[in-house]
This record gives sequence, C-alpha cells and structure tokens, in this order.
Amino acid sequence: MRYGLGDDVRGRHLWFYGVQHLVFFVAGTTIMPIAVGSHLGMGQAEIAAMLQRSFLIFGVTTLLQVRLGHRYPIIDGPAGLWTSMLIIMAASAAEAGRPLAELRSDLELGIIAAGAAIMLVVALGLLKWVLKLFTPLVNGVIITTMVLQMSITLVRGVVGIGGGSDAADGRSMLIFFVTTAAILFVTVYMKGFLQSIATLIGVALGWLAAAAAGLWSAPALQGGIFSLPEPLAWGMPTLNPGITASCVIGELLLMSMTFASINSMSAALGEVADERKKGRSLLLQGFATVLSGVFPAVPPMPYISSTGVVLMTGVAARKPFVLACAMLIAFGAISPVSLLLASMPALVAYSTTIVIFALIFGQGILEFKKCAMDSRDSYAMGISMILGVGAMFLPSGAFSALPQSLELILSNGLVVGTLAAILLERALRAGRD
Repeated sequence: MRYGLGDDVRGRHLWFYGVQHLVFFVAGTTIMPIAVGSHLGMGQAEIAAMLQRSFLIFGVTTLLQVRLGHRYPIIDGPAGLWTSMLIIMAASAAEAGRPLAELRSDLELGIIAAGAAIMLVVALGLLKWVLKLFTPLVNGVIITTMVLQMSITLVRGVVGIGGGSDAADGRSMLIFFVTTAAILFVTVYMKGFLQSIATLIGVALGWLAAAAAGLWSAPALQGGIFSLPEPLAWGMPTLNPGITASCVIGELLLMSMTFASINSMSAALGEVADERKKGRSLLLQGFATVLSGVFPAVPPMPYISSTGVVLMTGVAARKPFVLACAMLIAFGAISPVSLLLASMPALVAYSTTIVIFALIFGQGILEFKKCAMDSRDSYAMGISMILGVGAMFLPSGAFSALPQSLELILSNGLVVGTLAAILLERALRAGRD
C-alpha cells in the first residue's frame, strides 16, 4: 500500500485522491437509480431528485461506516440486488395493470421494514449464527457470480446497447477503449502519484472523448441552486404484504454481499474483520436502508469493488475517503453540481467498472484457493456456479407463474448461486464431518 488505513495524506495528494473516490461514488450511484426510476414511471425531474437524495444518503451512510462501522474505505452505493428486485416488481405491476404510483408507496414501507429487519438481526444477537454460513467457498461463489452477473450489464453498456438500441455503437466502443487503455497504461507503466490516480485520469479522458464524439452534453439547470431531500417523496407509505415480504427477504439475502465486501477489504489490507465490526456495519446498513425508505432511493450496500480500487491505487487511507464523503454530501444539496455529476456518460462509468471488477474476480479466485477443493468442494462450487450463472440467461418471465417473493429470488442469478452454495456446502460438509 502506498498509504495505509491510518496514514496521513495532505496537500494536493489529499484532494486528488478525494476527487478520485468521488468519481467512484458518482459512477456507482448514478446508473442504477436512473434505470430504476425509468422502470417505476418517474419523469426526468423526479429521477434527478432521487439522484440528489442518493448522493446525500450514500455520503452520510458511508461516512458513518468509515468512522463507526467497519472503518474501511468501502463505498456504500445502490445495491444491484435491490435494483433488479425493483425493476422486476415494476414489470410485474405493469403486467397486472397496477398503477406504478401505488407500487412506489408500497415500496417505501417495504424498504423501511427491510432495514428494520436487519437491525433486529443484530439487536437479537443472531449475527454469529449468520456468519457461520459464509465460508471461503460461499464467499468465492458470491464474488465470482456477482462479477459474472454484472458483466452482462457492463458489456452491453460499453458497446452501446440499450436505450432502445440493440446494435453496437462504434463510438461507444471507442470511448471504452480510450478509458480502459488510459487506466491500464497509467497503472502498469507509470509510477508514484500518477499511478495512484490512474482511474481519475482514465475517467477524465473518457469523458472528454465522449463529449468530442457527441455522446455527452452539459445538462440544463433545473430549479434552484440549493435543495434538500424531500421525505416520503413517493407519497404516504402503504402496506402490500407481498411487496413488504419480498423487500425483507431481499435485504436479508443482501447480508451475504455485505460480509463479502468487508472480508475482501480486510484480506486485501492484511486484517481480520471480527464479529463486532461486522455487527456495527450491518446495524448501520439497516439504518441506511430505513433512510432509503423515508427518503426514497435504491437501498445501499457496501461495494466490493472498493477493494479493487484500493488494490489498483495502493491508497487505503481514510482521510481522502472522508473528504470524498463530505463532497458527496455537499454536492447532494447543490442542484447544478448534482446534475453535472449525474450526467457522467454511462459508458465511461461502465468502462471504469470493468477494470475494477477484473481485480475483484481475482479476489473471488483467492477465496476458492482457501478451500480443500476435494470432490465435495468441487460439487458445491460447480453446481452453485452453474445454477447461478444459468439463471442469468433465463427469459425474463420464466418464473412469473410463481408467487412474487419466489420470482424475485429465482430470477436473480446471484441469489440463486449464493443460496445453492450455502445449502450444498452445509449438506456436503455434514457428510465430510
């Protein structure tokens, strides 16, 4: 590490590293809420307001985590699992003819209940039993399956597929090459300070290239300069038992990604994250999820990609990370800045994420190397990966005839792979013992 967790970073280095963390914040925070907002029938102004709420929520919760929770430089951003759940719920509501405005008010209560459930797990002392489920084999399946699931979205993004177009766009592919090549070149061939801000350089060049290619234009200012998040922006919460149950189940399953993120970062830094640290982190995650219901946004999770950022830059110091949190909170209240940050070309964010996830995939392989990899481990890993990855390629309505809670679980390859790994490893370990 160029800078360890407790190392002091000052001067221009502090600001460069802080801005680089901010870039990762913005890249991770903007894409998923925009996708969710469009599926939930929200207009551009409503989506922009949700992005502002997201900046504030994730800035505050990440700051609490680095100060009081796990205390690692791990970004809290919109959870991919929640994103897929919300999109599936929106599609189901549309097919059933239910108003999307009604679904949004149902989701407010469901998200609040999900956050409260996580906090209850910690308060009742159930965490130690949950932690026993997440062995190196299970963590390896979670990490590698998550990367593979994200790869579908990432590759579609960098070739320009989406937004009504099913054909690859040569300009988008060129921007991907510029962004990725710049990051890899600086990372591999540069040294010292330049090497540690490789991602910032790549994003800047990619953004400029996107503007030159006509794939980005400055956003128009809407409303005033300053604005504060509006509570219950989707209306008064309403109870739908199926939606609430689905939200609680999804948040409980998300604990696996929380543990994987913390374990990955602690391993990269040569530390061991104990139960108390994970308990504090999970308690704050539950609180952040409750906030995401009160101030409607896609609920958060600790990003495992943060480990890739630290490994790539060699900067684990908390001080620049805290600065990035403060900037995100401030920018979340300043409309023009929020609009500008939210307008980052999606393909630049996708390109940056691919480089980071390449390192994360390696972390998953390292988890597997901790296993004996005898026939029992091979069965547990192989079957879990096959089921999880296979589920990603099923038609969107494959499980539409099932209850909504089951549909949400079985439609998500990451969830299928994780549950299969937990069940198979427990069953086959019993045979070994």
